[in-house]
Amino acid sequence: MLTALPNHRMTDEARPGAASSRFEAASAHFELVESYARFFARPEVRLRFLNNTLSLQARRQARLEEALARRPFLRKLPFHGKILSLSLYGLIFGEVERLLPSDSGDKRGLLGLHKQAPLSARVLYRCYQYRRALYALSAVACLALCFVGYKGAAWTVGRANRYLAGRYKMVERVYAGEKSSVATGLAERLPSYQPEKVWMVEQGDGFERYSNGARIINSYETANRPRRYLTFDAGAPKPQGDAQTAPVGIVYHTSESDLVPFIKDNSGSIEYRSKNLLGYIREHKSYHYLIDRFGQIHRVVRDEDAAFHAGNSVWSDGRATFVGLNESFLGVAFETKTDAGEGERLTEAQVLAGRLLTQVLRSRYQIADANCTAHGIVSINPSNGRIAFHHDWARGFPFEAMGLSDKYAVPPASVAELGFGYDPGTAAKLGGSVWPGVATAEGEFARRAEAQGVDPDDLRGRMRSLYRERMSAQRALLRDVGARESSEEAGPGS
Repeated sequence: MLTALPNHRMTDEARPGAASSRFEAASAHFELVESYARFFARPEVRLRFLNNTLSLQARRQARLEEALARRPFLRKLPFHGKILSLSLYGLIFGEVERLLPSDSGDKRGLLGLHKQAPLSARVLYRCYQYRRALYALSAVACLALCFVGYKGAAWTVGRANRYLAGRYKMVERVYAGEKSSVATGLAERLPSYQPEKVWMVEQGDGFERYSNGARIINSYETANRPRRYLTFDAGAPKPQGDAQTAPVGIVYHTSESDLVPFIKDNSGSIEYRSKNLLGYIREHKSYHYLIDRFGQIHRVVRDEDAAFHAGNSVWSDGRATFVGLNESFLGVAFETKTDAGEGERLTEAQVLAGRLLTQVLRSRYQIADANCTAHGIVSINPSNGRIAFHHDWARGFPFEAMGLSDKYAVPPASVAELGFGYDPGTAAKLGGSVWPGVATAEGEFARRAEAQGVDPDDLRGRMRSLYRERMSAQRALLRDVGARESSEEAGPGS
């Protein structure tokens, strides 16, 4: 039987497994194991504790040595000794809990010795004891972390998408109830229109500069036929008075030209396309002004002349009705496309330039807000009685950013006065629905028919005939003006 020696040490002869343990009697590891062994009362239990603990620790040390041999650089790190020491404590705690219930040793003294063990060793052993519970908690934590990560990623992507949409979307989404952050932001920051503060500051070779910051390039300017037009009272075929020559309003267009992505690398290509577009507009006398993608304002057709920008069209400001707006309204085109992506519709520079040009033209010709509208709103097809024959800016024009009221809410005269309608194909072109003012205009036309005691279709037919009469009067005026000018150019006696 193995007996305790003085000072609670065992003799070398009583130390089983000494060769395999690879520990010297004086080593710190053996002393630690021996200090725990002395609390077991029965020698055979004490022997079993020593043998099991030291053998297990020897095998662990051998495995560690093998790992260090495969990776020599780990020997330079101080942690492998610490790992071995913590491992020994774990073996001791495990063996004590396994063997002590069958022994009547000094449990109180052993508990005191436990408390002297390093905190890290005690914590690691407790973690090992409750490893199954910890595994379950770890799995739950991983699931929770994955869920939080997913939600965080979704939130980040959502914020990124909202930022990009706010950064690049340039026009109002009228039918979705959203407003362009660019247009709204400019409208909020820029001062309101004050005509007395807008005037020409400088006129140089190929440009004009204005007090509000607008700079109009006129190197592409060309002449066309002089402006002449008639105005009409609601429901009247005859004009209000004499022909007018000053522009009374502005119609905004999209150029429907080719676009390339608006990025730095495409600067040369963007400018090349703008120049080609200006040449085309000048040749066909399509618009009075073009605002290119860099926000440069170009005058093409002179203000005092007509441009071929509106064709068959109708608008009313509540005091007079205008037909064939080529003659009465200035045409301002933005270099963009109706079907361009929302981020490409207008650049910030175009929005700002459009606002400045609007101020210049309104100040110069005393143009009322009510007569600043968009091509898709005024365009009609007289052959089938449909609105939005051309649907550029039939939705999404940033009126607020231009310092103007929303014309999508105004009942168009083409519907309210003349009875023009639309079909599903028209609505489909505009994204599924027409602009809000159309419904109001349809209601007004129906009430007129009811008040007159006539069938709406009969009234609609009469109003379309009225439109044709007005256009005939407008064309007759132009023919008379043309004949008179031809006669004057020929001179007396010709």
